[in-house]
Amino acid sequence: MHASLIVSVQSNSSVAKYRQIAEQIAGQISDGTLLPGDRLPPIRILSEQLSVNSATIVKAYESLQKQSLVTKIPGSGVYVGSDPAQRPDERKVRSEFDDDELYLDDEIDLMQKGTIVIGDDAINFATSTPTSDMFPVAPFKEAIDTVLDRDGGRAFEYDESNGYLPLRESICTMLNEVYAVRSTPERLQIISGAQQGIDIAAKALLDPGDCVLVEDPTYTGALAVFKSRGARIVSVPMEQDGIDLVHLEKSLQYYCPKVLYLMPDYQNPTTCSYSEEKRSAVIAAARRHACYIIEDDFLSDLSFNASSYRPLKSYDDPADERVIHIKSFSKLLMPGLRIGFLTAPRSLSRDILQAKHLTDISSAGLIQRAFDLYLRSGVWETHLSQMCRRYHGRQQQLFRSLEEHLQQIDLPPRPTGGFNLWLPLPQGISASALYRDAAAKGVLCTPGNVFRAGRRDFDDHIRLSIAAADEQQIERGIVLLSQVIGDHLKQRTRSDFLSPML
Repeated sequence: MHASLIVSVQSNSSVAKYRQIAEQIAGQISDGTLLPGDRLPPIRILSEQLSVNSATIVKAYESLQKQSLVTKIPGSGVYVGSDPAQRPDERKVRSEFDDDELYLDDEIDLMQKGTIVIGDDAINFATSTPTSDMFPVAPFKEAIDTVLDRDGGRAFEYDESNGYLPLRESICTMLNEVYAVRSTPERLQIISGAQQGIDIAAKALLDPGDCVLVEDPTYTGALAVFKSRGARIVSVPMEQDGIDLVHLEKSLQYYCPKVLYLMPDYQNPTTCSYSEEKRSAVIAAARRHACYIIEDDFLSDLSFNASSYRPLKSYDDPADERVIHIKSFSKLLMPGLRIGFLTAPRSLSRDILQAKHLTDISSAGLIQRAFDLYLRSGVWETHLSQMCRRYHGRQQQLFRSLEEHLQQIDLPPRPTGGFNLWLPLPQGISASALYRDAAAKGVLCTPGNVFRAGRRDFDDHIRLSIAAADEQQIERGIVLLSQVIGDHLKQRTRSDFLSPML
């Protein structure tokens, strides 16, 4: 629940709006109106109530945090006090839900209505983070040891802001040989994960009021970044083979966006991949309308067949570059490494570098050096093949279980890779209600509205992820989920039977 908060903003005041807000909240903390552990309203909700930019609320909360009056728990919210230990149940729900994806505050509220305590034996179809038993610890430890023996203390010095040069050279070689993307070490930027890459690209490209087109549904961590830049977000529907080109063209003409944010391979959450035709069409449309594309390539390597598509960046025209290609290794290597890269049009290189430097100067030098050795050793390809085999086996088990236990659901086409499934629910069943009831039985899934980017309601879908569930857990989890869906169908039937009598 949110704390009861009374705040107003005077537009004609000489005091900055964020300071007005921060001072009023501080006063209510001081007089006991707000108590330790109370959660402040989500940024979006408070900004709408006060008719101010969301960045104003962010700045106000940051000011309070600097005064040690509130504490921000990533992925949960902002709480009164320096130690919000009074909220263990909410934090438990959040940590079991997903440790690696960033959600907006109001989506977290949707998932946490009613306190649900999740046991250690819960089956987690919500997280997109692999379990630690899949991490290649031994070969990466060997790489770290080699770096420490070779470089000593130099491994802990700041590297160049755009990254360790040998690693950039290794990645450029991989881009050219594997992905048909031509880049140079000078134009490559090492980043601390895809989320930072999106943030850096947004800082380099967007000013308040600029328009961004996004897929609908989409990854809300990207939406949070664009909102923090004061951008206007316009959603474009997804189809089975990628974004709706008719809606895209109309939106490009009408809104004149500066950025188009896309996930062409195993899109999150739908797991759709763009067809060859749509990849070419999207690039052509971006050129016609002078729009940049942020290509979020977070999972293209997890392909179960040899016919994977080339990234959008490989279609870029050297004379008119439009694509900023962001790739993270976190999902398939070890999430805590937080390493990836960004390659951008030459005209944006300086702005990208400056944004990275202002963000964190440079990514961790030891990790970059170790990852460079890891790539050069060929172990990455071996690990990737193993991950593809394991996830393909899990996907096959998922569809076997769904076909056996959830025959009342029309299953979508089987994705050719990735580890998510965008599952439609029987008519009349709410994904939000299903999420809560399934969680009470020890099964976590993700309600569809978490991923909404526009006005469309996705409460008729859930996302199932097999990132952290093995074959036995998948079978048991689908059995439990089918029981919950069956209960909801019975309730709907009973309601339909009784309603004419009311």
